[in-house]
Amino acid sequence: MTNQAIDNFKSQVFLILNNVPRGECIAYGELAALAGFPNHARQVGAIMKNLPKDTNLPWHRVVNAQRRISFPENTEGYLRQKEKLEQEGWVIIGTKLAMKTD
Repeated sequence: MTNQAIDNFKSQVFLILNNVPRGECIAYGELAALAGFPNHARQVGAIMKNLPKDTNLPWHRVVNAQRRISFPENTEGYLRQKEKLEQEGWVIIGTKLAMKTD
């Protein structure tokens, strides 16, 4: 991928991510495909990993294809993402997202 393609990909990822509604989640691969680069889920993960901690983007709404939090359980990143998802109504069992509460 050229630098311009990488920049376009990042811009598309940010735009799509910013439009994921509260209470919804998207998989890394889904986000990559919507950004025009199917099979680039790992690159989406790298983009998410490099976001500043104080970002306004809803990074916590990105999960893996099995609807699991990708951080190892009980790490700082896992706990931050779990808390944010629970605030939006998700139930987390281990690392797996379960049905949202009413």
